[in-house]
Amino acid sequence: MKSDNKSLSNEISAVVLGKLHGLNAKSAKKLVKAVDEASKDIVKKFAKLQKEEAEEQEKEAKKALKKAAEKAGKVAKAKEKAAEKAALDAKIAIVTNDGAEVVTPAAAPKVTAKKTAEPAAEAVKA
Repeated sequence: MKSDNKSLSNEISAVVLGKLHGLNAKSAKKLVKAVDEASKDIVKKFAKLQKEEAEEQEKEAKKALKKAAEKAGKVAKAKEKAAEKAALDAKIAIVTNDGAEVVTPAAAPKVTAKKTAEPAAEAVKA
């Protein structure tokens, strides 16, 4: 047993045994052993539950990171489609000579989509 768990077990035993008194030596020895074993079991279960909660939180963080990455990818695709549409509209305007203001394809917004999870990681942190 780790020293932290052992000290916690000793503290639990001391608190419980402090409330119990009035037994003869033979019975007290049996009671001390029972309380020590019970406190060790409690500490083991407590440590196990802490570990499970930490693993669950880690899984949730990974899920959130994955969702943020997917959302960032969708936003990048939408921006890319909008840029393509703007470029197409600009080309059509050049060919048809419609409107007083002609937008050149160079003036259309350029979007580069990153395929990494870095933007998603920053979104999760924020």
